[in-house]
Amino acid sequence: MEGLWQSAEAREALLKDIVKFDSVTLSQGEKAFPYFIQQMLLELPYFKEHREQLVLAPTGDGRHTLMAHYTGQTSKKTIVLISHYDTVGIDDFGDYEQAAFDMEAITALFKEDDAYLNETAKDDLTSGGYLFGRGSMDMKPGLMLHLSLIEKAILEEWDINLMLMTVPDEEVNSLGMRTAMVKLSEIAAQQNLDIVLHLNSEPTFQQQASDNAHYVYSGSIGKLMPAVLCYGEETHVGTPMNGVSSNFMLNFINQSMEYNRKFKETFEDEATPLPVALMNKDIKDYYDVQTPFRSVALYNVFSFKQTAAEVFSQFNAIVREAKEKCEAAYHAIFEQEGVDRALDIKVLTYEELLITANEQLGHDKVEEIISGCTAEPALYLQNIHIVDELIKNCKAIGPAIITFFVPPYYPAVNASYEEDIEELVKRVGEKARREFNRKSKRLHYFNGISDLSYCLADSAGSGKIYADNTPTFRRTYHIPFDEIHSVQAPVLNCGPIGKDAHKVTERLNMKSAFEELPVLLETIIRYYLQQTEKHL
Repeated sequence: MEGLWQSAEAREALLKDIVKFDSVTLSQGEKAFPYFIQQMLLELPYFKEHREQLVLAPTGDGRHTLMAHYTGQTSKKTIVLISHYDTVGIDDFGDYEQAAFDMEAITALFKEDDAYLNETAKDDLTSGGYLFGRGSMDMKPGLMLHLSLIEKAILEEWDINLMLMTVPDEEVNSLGMRTAMVKLSEIAAQQNLDIVLHLNSEPTFQQQASDNAHYVYSGSIGKLMPAVLCYGEETHVGTPMNGVSSNFMLNFINQSMEYNRKFKETFEDEATPLPVALMNKDIKDYYDVQTPFRSVALYNVFSFKQTAAEVFSQFNAIVREAKEKCEAAYHAIFEQEGVDRALDIKVLTYEELLITANEQLGHDKVEEIISGCTAEPALYLQNIHIVDELIKNCKAIGPAIITFFVPPYYPAVNASYEEDIEELVKRVGEKARREFNRKSKRLHYFNGISDLSYCLADSAGSGKIYADNTPTFRRTYHIPFDEIHSVQAPVLNCGPIGKDAHKVTERLNMKSAFEELPVLLETIIRYYLQQTEKHL
């Protein structure tokens, strides 16, 4: 078959070109990358004739999602092909930074000097079956495969709609995917598209170092960041009993939250990782002899079935229990030190803090405080600063613990046991075994976190709890729950075998990427093509 990207060799060359284009998140390269892919697609006669079907959907900050729509002759059935084109940085490559995006060069360098490689990576390098480089696994191969797939659909005139959607910012806040879903909803409504599947091609995350199986995922793990800001009472270090240490308060919460099995969920033989703190510190940027009285912690909580509302409820219960232990410890210290003092630490959600702030300060003052905090570039700091400034201006509330959420939020999604998904998993497994002698196993949740989280609507009420307790929600951070609901469809992740995402040893299995996955992805598309043909 003729075409630009229809042979294994052509797909390999295409991937090397894509990887070589530096598109680290928040870089100038990330802004330029979609135009680079747009020009590639304009080499196809179909998009030369239908240029309006190449859409650059803005994120609002100079970045864009590229959407390429191939239209079937009669069918309205639509499969959305999802990938992200941003990568993490390359500081970890040290002296090899200049070659980090050149798959041939970095692989050759590792053959000369394998000091960066662990034993499994050395074995894979020696085998000659892997290519290394930043983005070689996560996840430019997915985009390469989708480009090849959409070209084949054009060449063979498949009667189905394919919407290639490659987004920025997946590695940080998923702004690309969240804004892309708004545009997808608009296009789907205008053209009356029937979206039947959201197909991502993130690479497989191997379960063990020596694992060479292929995995297909019928869901994606959820991730939330509940947070606390402890507000104590400042004092001179020489008179510690006159104050309340926010660090002391936070220690009780941290001991209660980290590795807490109450958040652990299981689904068949899969389980969520335990929660850990991603930040745990006092908010003090300088040294003096005033005791810290404001401390903050962010906790990573993974989910399968738990909603944001359920996680927040559990989190608040744990914080209240920790607060009671903290009060008891303080009262014991007061008694031992002969201090006549009682301590009542309040626990408020952000929603409750905001109500109190509006009552005490007035709506205009609260809005002024919040607007000033959103000038901070880092999204997570915006949320912390809003809580910090509001509690400082409502000082009479303290000592207090404020519970809230910090973005990003990735709702868990799962399409397991839906009829079409079960049939697809079966067909992919049979095809991989029969044609490539490759085991292809199903996992219910992709554990690497993915943009599939924004392809199914969150449960009723859960989105509201999240929105009301995330300070920047509807301001500088938004999840378009309504638009997602309008285009929601079953999800599937099917990508090539890769290893060591976000490490110097990031690498791609060449046979899987260039020979096997094109066939497996076509198997998925043809399942829906057969359904269309039956109705003609």
